[in-house]
Amino acid sequence: MGALVAVGFCVVLVLLVPLVLYLLTYVFRLACALCGVARPSVLAASGIILVNFLADAVALTILEKVVGAGANAVGLPRWESWIITRFLDLPVDLVISSAIHAGLMGIKFGKGLEIWFVQRLIQLGIVTVIGFVVLIVYLIQA
Repeated sequence: MGALVAVGFCVVLVLLVPLVLYLLTYVFRLACALCGVARPSVLAASGIILVNFLADAVALTILEKVVGAGANAVGLPRWESWIITRFLDLPVDLVISSAIHAGLMGIKFGKGLEIWFVQRLIQLGIVTVIGFVVLIVYLIQA
């Protein structure tokens, strides 16, 4: 029974990958349109998002190692270093994403900054709405 549940979980996870990629691509293209930049094609937007994800993952890994070593030296718990790393990743992600947008889309770096902020604002709105729906369902059931 446990193996069947594990296989079912893996199938659902694999089916969610295209949905998440589509949602991220849609948000990116919407942010481009709201910022007055020509919307890239779906394929180009997916490529930009993939390159952005890989570059940010490398930077985040390096940042985790550096902050983790510093936190161990000072004696901070691991969960605190995790929070510090996530906050430090925001400006790093901002610079990396804006540079990638500017380089791959042929726009100025300032427009890349604008796209990053609008994209994160849309994502924050989506997460907030999902959180409110979960909270309402929880309160109704309680």
